[in-house]
Amino acid sequence: MRKVRMRAALAIGLVVATTLAACSGADAPDAGGDTTAAGTETTAAGGSETTAAGGAETTAGETDSDTAAGVKEGADTILTPAPTAEAESAVWAVYRETSTIDPIYVFDYPDNAAMAIACESLLRQNPDLTIGPGLATSAEYTSPTSLVITLRDDVTFWDGTPMTAADVVFSLNRQKDPANGGFYGAVFAFVTSIEATGDNEVTITTTKQDNALLGELSGPVGAVVQQATVEAQGANFGTAAGTVMCTGPFQLKSWVVGEGVTFERYDGYWDTSLPRLLKEITIKGVSDEATLTSGLLTGEIDGTYPIISSTLDQLRESDAVNVYEGPGYGISAFIVSDFTGALADKRVRQALSMALDRQGLVDALYKGAAYPARAVAVPGTWGYAKEIFTKAWNELPDVSTPDLDAAKALVEEAGAAGQTVRIGMSSELNPLAVQAGEIQRAAEAIGLKAELVSLSAAQYITFFIDPAARESVDGFLTTNYPNFADPLGIYATMIGPDGSQAYNGYADPAAQALLDEARTAADETARAEATVELQKMIVDEVLWVPIVAPTNVLVMSKDITGAPSTFMYMFGPWAAYLGAP
Repeated sequence: MRKVRMRAALAIGLVVATTLAACSGADAPDAGGDTTAAGTETTAAGGSETTAAGGAETTAGETDSDTAAGVKEGADTILTPAPTAEAESAVWAVYRETSTIDPIYVFDYPDNAAMAIACESLLRQNPDLTIGPGLATSAEYTSPTSLVITLRDDVTFWDGTPMTAADVVFSLNRQKDPANGGFYGAVFAFVTSIEATGDNEVTITTTKQDNALLGELSGPVGAVVQQATVEAQGANFGTAAGTVMCTGPFQLKSWVVGEGVTFERYDGYWDTSLPRLLKEITIKGVSDEATLTSGLLTGEIDGTYPIISSTLDQLRESDAVNVYEGPGYGISAFIVSDFTGALADKRVRQALSMALDRQGLVDALYKGAAYPARAVAVPGTWGYAKEIFTKAWNELPDVSTPDLDAAKALVEEAGAAGQTVRIGMSSELNPLAVQAGEIQRAAEAIGLKAELVSLSAAQYITFFIDPAARESVDGFLTTNYPNFADPLGIYATMIGPDGSQAYNGYADPAAQALLDEARTAADETARAEATVELQKMIVDEVLWVPIVAPTNVLVMSKDITGAPSTFMYMFGPWAAYLGAP
């Protein structure tokens, strides 16, 4: 499918970015909660160790004195009310059918959401996006080149066999091996070996300390699969044609194309601290917004995490469902994938960004559940050094109001007037079509021409995985996210040659040096400062055009409760929190 890459930022086909032209000003600033990782301590060796004995742990966030400009207020729900009784089953909608739950290939919302409740990672992302123990009780750099992972000794796969250090080594090496064509191989750029160094211990040897690797072990990269099943299934592993064998709270029951993937509660699950009051859940693809809304209102669908919903006001007013908003985490953006066409000159890219009516999209398309984005890494991803990232965000240009005069001047200065920008989109996905139309409007308003290049909803992902598909466009829409709460998680994917989303070939040595500096810095302040400098370069070069930061919307039937309202649903055992009110 796709070349090996460091994915920390996903590219989904459903929601992506468009351009706006200003309406009202942004909401008053909101500091949001502190998302620094609970249980992270600095060791004498200078590494980070994630420790804790039990299950998920959340901490109350503190409010910073400085706030991020323009961030939506009030989107601070972490967990919905806890369940009090068992629920027999639930149908959960995603924007398209699940195509894989194999951790090395998941790269989109429907696949991540299904994989996260089946295949667990070595470290766990909790509902507040802090990182704690998962299948490993700790992960510690005992020296700058030795990352030692201590495994739990009470974990079994669904068939009852114990999870072993050999399974962990196999799973990580499988991610690392470029021959497998997985999405996350670049995560292991500094890794020289992965070995079992004890019955419950695995050691990753690196050429230098890699801060990003620890965070990645809490996402798909750190997911553990059973070696014997993978080898027996071959190419069918994790697909509808085969099966999967993992350790998560829900085990695969059935997979019927067109009807969904059904999981049932695994009663041998090791973590008894989670509620686990839902017996069965079906992840079902529903691409049509009218069908989704009708299903939620009639009870045929019990819940969804919609990326964009034009019917959000209708759902908010309904007595059938509850609507929650959690902190923003993802970014809706326009990925500039071609630096040789109409967008070759950065002044044209800057002009296109300046012409967008971001607040107009927030109001009309997102129904207020978003805010204009100044950078690709939005405040919800600031898992550490929040004061540094807040200051840097506030120093970036205010994008809540378009500046057409300045944008036109830049286009003329670059000699690009009349050139055609080809915009990748899908007319089958209304939110995507609306945003693409706004990008077209903005381009034409500043003297450019614009052409919409549409793929079907099912084929939209080919823009991300097929170079041939990208040849037809200058850029395409995306909603992206890092795999853990760190701006580096998404910025690393944008820088070549190893960046999983460095489609335009951007590989400035200065940017690469800053990326390496951030990945290896032992001190969090130095790490954040290097990341901020990298962010300045990315914003100035307009590798992507950031549009808006959606808040994390959750729509759930009043017959069930407990789901996290955060982006944890992409990486952690979110369905294990569900049950009856």
